[in-house]
Amino acid sequence: MHRWSEPKLEFQSGDHLVAIVEMDGERERGRWTVRAFGEPLGGELVEWDGDDLDAGLSRVMAELREPAPGLLD
Repeated sequence: MHRWSEPKLEFQSGDHLVAIVEMDGERERGRWTVRAFGEPLGGELVEWDGDDLDAGLSRVMAELREPAPGLLD
């Protein structure tokens, strides 16, 4: 049986921030997972799971602005 790997987009900034958007569909809370972690967040993980990717990206972006003002400018 062939198992497809889940589509994943990974981004790493020059500020040592890693962001991952993954379509997995195996979670109870939704088919999308968005994660961000790295030095600008002080080791904290920002994570969201759900079905509305636009809402998830907006929420994660808002959470990234709190601990690291100017990071996304």
